[in-house]
Amino acid sequence: MVKQETWERVVLKKLELPNGMVVPNRIMRAATWMSQAEENGICGDTVIETYGKIKAGVVVTGFQYVMHEGQAVKRMISNSRPSDVEGLKRLVAAIHASGGLAAAQLVHCGSRSLPRVTGIDAVFGPSEMDAPQPKGDVVRVKAMTVEHIERVTQAYANAAKRAVEAGFDLIELHGAHNYGLWQFFDPSFNKRPVDDPFTGLTIEGRCKAMVDAVIAVRRAVDIPIQVKVNSSSDTVSSKEVGELAKKLAEAGAYCIIISGPNPSRNPKDEGEAYFFDDATVIQSIVRGSEVLVGLVGGIRSPETVVRLLTGDGNSQAAFDVVQLSRPLISEPALLSRWTEEAKIGNQEPARCISCNHCLAAGLKGKVRCVQFEEK
Repeated sequence: MVKQETWERVVLKKLELPNGMVVPNRIMRAATWMSQAEENGICGDTVIETYGKIKAGVVVTGFQYVMHEGQAVKRMISNSRPSDVEGLKRLVAAIHASGGLAAAQLVHCGSRSLPRVTGIDAVFGPSEMDAPQPKGDVVRVKAMTVEHIERVTQAYANAAKRAVEAGFDLIELHGAHNYGLWQFFDPSFNKRPVDDPFTGLTIEGRCKAMVDAVIAVRRAVDIPIQVKVNSSSDTVSSKEVGELAKKLAEAGAYCIIISGPNPSRNPKDEGEAYFFDDATVIQSIVRGSEVLVGLVGGIRSPETVVRLLTGDGNSQAAFDVVQLSRPLISEPALLSRWTEEAKIGNQEPARCISCNHCLAAGLKGKVRCVQFEEK
């Protein structure tokens, strides 16, 4: 049980961003594909209604593709055209009306883009390779030229400008879940030769695409930038991610959000905060760089939220923010419930049971809590 004084002092503690803007608490709603945009990627009434119910200090939108060739799923939000701005403005207004700051998560999905979604025969990534598709097909990935990579980098900057025009308060670059930026960092995707500036054979070459994206966005807009990264992978150690995080901080990122290749594990099987061990390694490497560190993944109880934010008595192990996804799909106002329950000393965990049926529902219609929608 978390005492009210502790909850207010730790979780409801305000966070001042580099530009002076203040986040009302330390809870972020993690970016999640909701399958609720229109078929052309425009934000319509359905997605606006959903985001308007979410209570969090920062609400990060589901990933927004910066180029149509980099789209991975249907009904994904588009931030690739000037015509997207009006819908994005409505989305920001809904988030602000609910009391949170709005963050636009930007992505090019690289070799995980789907031809049957984009209508483009080619799929582009760091290197030539065969990419398995969800229905068992295999698509041949074409290696991007250096000029192509530079166009993608500029697309991130252009999308960031549109996000600012729409009123977003922060930018989150998606460098996790094995999408485009992570693919350049991970040697299992990046087979580019040693004489290539984006080579997969040196840490500098592997970091370059993600670092360049941060620099391009920072030059284009004057709002805080956070980057979501995998904690590790089969071919990348958490220590290497720590080195990446340091370079991202040097490039201008104010916060690193630590996730993983598979963000939808079941905390009943693996425990809450299942990226914690790798995240503490990364955190120890970036300590002293003044970059903030956040954690996402299987966080379900108020006690765990407080433990992560305080370091459980070890201030050097404390995270600056935590992100929640599936619990806020099931209970968009979970933070409000926890805050009210803290006043009477009777906080209950999130009702989410991590069945993942919410995401499966997105493949058939829209992401929603199937388990409790009747209740």
